[in-house]
Amino acid sequence: MAKSFLTLPESLMNIDNDPPSNRSLLIYSSQIEDGKKMEEVFSKPGRKIQTTNSISTAKKILERSDCTMLIVAVSGKDCDGIKLLEWTNDTILGIKKVGVAMTESPDIYNKVYKLGADHCFYFDSLVVDRLTIAIEKCHREDQRWFQRNSNAFQGCSRRINIESNSNSTLLLSGPQGVGKSAIARVIHDSSPRRSGPFVVAECAHYLSATESMDIFRGKETGVKHPLYRNQQGLLAQANGGTLYIHEVCMLPLHVQEVLATVIQRGVFTPQNLTKEIKFTGRIILSTKVNLAEKVRDGDFSEALFHCIHSNVVIVPPLSDCQDDIIPLAECFIKQICAESGIKSPRLTKGAINKLTNHIWTGNVRELFSTISRACYEFRGETLGKDDIVLNEIPKNRESHTRHYRVQRALRQTKGNKAQAAMLLGINRSTLYAWIKAEGIPKDYR
Repeated sequence: MAKSFLTLPESLMNIDNDPPSNRSLLIYSSQIEDGKKMEEVFSKPGRKIQTTNSISTAKKILERSDCTMLIVAVSGKDCDGIKLLEWTNDTILGIKKVGVAMTESPDIYNKVYKLGADHCFYFDSLVVDRLTIAIEKCHREDQRWFQRNSNAFQGCSRRINIESNSNSTLLLSGPQGVGKSAIARVIHDSSPRRSGPFVVAECAHYLSATESMDIFRGKETGVKHPLYRNQQGLLAQANGGTLYIHEVCMLPLHVQEVLATVIQRGVFTPQNLTKEIKFTGRIILSTKVNLAEKVRDGDFSEALFHCIHSNVVIVPPLSDCQDDIIPLAECFIKQICAESGIKSPRLTKGAINKLTNHIWTGNVRELFSTISRACYEFRGETLGKDDIVLNEIPKNRESHTRHYRVQRALRQTKGNKAQAAMLLGINRSTLYAWIKAEGIPKDYR
């Protein structure tokens, strides 16, 4: 239940080195008193805070690119907080979001979480302390994806450490949900550019080739676009920092050509200017598809491919990182429960077996979602196998599903081919053919 705010300890109010991404906060609360109190609590030298109980005012502030973090209070009495988060997801790129459920309701919390808030909290007597910690460390939250022990991830981890000290353009390649965006953020935060901006280009949001070009090069003054936060363009915004281009294959071909020129020459030309500007930032791109095949099909720029294909970090799927599943799950449990002010439950042997035997087609993102649901819906000292609700793989999924099904059968039977074939409903010769076609090691178990 909602309780009054606590006075923050002096040590929390005077944390040095507040990252640039946390220096401009927008607080939205339908209750004026709560909003003002939050403003007082989070105030510190050098930090700009704006507070409003008007959703229209909040939108105007966000459209002006006048804040870098949004804190939204959500209650069951009104849905404006949810509406603001929905609108922000659809129209504003690259802003950190913190959601606060004002009533102890799993439904409200889950809505906030599903809307992509970087941190979610129940509102209680300890919320201010936890919120402050979140705000001070929000830029480091992607580290939670790196509680990894598996041999398969170690090569990726070594490359991440090396790339943190590099300035060259980098491509992150791996299936959806493996944490490519988190890796890009960690590389930025560990690099000499960490005091500069980290700008995200979500290529799936750009509705046309013209809009894509406008986003990168800037727009004429007075021209408005719902996906556009700043008249400068993303290249100008990211100068001196990092520009992360998520799913680069979704950019139109001629925009890919422009990007290739920027990478090759290290300069760009803003809209309506003839003078070239030197780009001093770093470009990190990601893809979930085979770009070489896209080039052969004529769907990806050959020039851009040659710019980026020599420096690639392959991020393995969770199915190849069996030893990471439980350490990641336990890390997520601790984080989620700390944010919610509840005691961390222990995974039972049955829950561990259920998690390790599941085929995580959604990778780390699906694991995090599964653990979140379990923590919020089932309260107690332990999480059992019945508390873990898994997403079943549709049987009609195409070839990549076959890959996961074969791996799961081999794991469940500890590599016994006859038993695995029986589980899959096929004969052994078909199983051997599938193993070969999917590139699965013969000794996989």
